Formats: sequence, structure tokens, C-alpha cells
Amino acid sequence: MSKKNEYEQIYYFSYFKKLYESWEESTNKLVDVWMNSPLMDRAVEKSSEFKNYIHNFIDNTLEKRYLPEKRDMEKLIDTLDTLGEKIAELENRITDLQSSAKKPGPKTKPKPKPRTRTGISKKKVKEKK
Repeated sequence: MSKKNEYEQIYYFSYFKKLYESWEESTNKLVDVWMNSPLMDRAVEKSSEFKNYIHNFIDNTLEKRYLPEKRDMEKLIDTLDTLGEKIAELENRITDLQSSAKKPGPKTKPKPKPRTRTGISKKKVKEKK
């Protein structure tokens, strides 16, 4: 690269350097004035008050709405598990009872036949003979 090109690049980048330094100096002055202003103290104070207000508002809202805690959820899960186990046990008992009702064992008596008119008259006829 020629010396002329190098000088042009240096001059070009030095322009941005001067621009940055100027911006930094003016920003520092502005921030110093702003931070030393009594309005800034008041703004910080009001900002803190507003933050506290928001936190209190959120706390009050959450207190009025019941959000279950982790231990409440764990108790509920345990209760549901226990109920599920009891339901499964009852379903098994019902299935066992239904299957035993379909297969009459030797100890169970067959159901008596309902009495009909013809059945009654046959007995009377037999008794008379």
C-alpha cells in the first residue's frame, strides 16, 4: 500500500476518533449535570416509591388470589394417587363378584321357580288323589 493511501485511511479513521471523543465529552458533561441536579434526586426517590408501590400491589393481589404452594400440590397428588388405588381395588372386587355370580358354586342354591297358576293346580290335584 502506498504512503498516500495509508495517510488517507489514518485521516479517515482519525475523523471517527475525534467524533467519538467529542460525543463522549458532551455525554459526560450532560450526565454530570443531570446527576448533580436536585431533580435527579427527586426522580430517584419517586422511582423507588413507584417500585415499592408496584411490589405491594402485586403482593396484595397474590394474597387475595389463592395460589397453591408446592406442598399443597404434593398433598393433592398423594390424595389422588390414594383414591386411584382404592378405585382400582374396588373395580377388582366388582369384577370378582360378577365372575362368581355367573358361575354358581356347589354351595349356592338355585333360584326357586316362580309359582304359576298351573303349578298350584297340579299340587291340589295330586293332594286329592
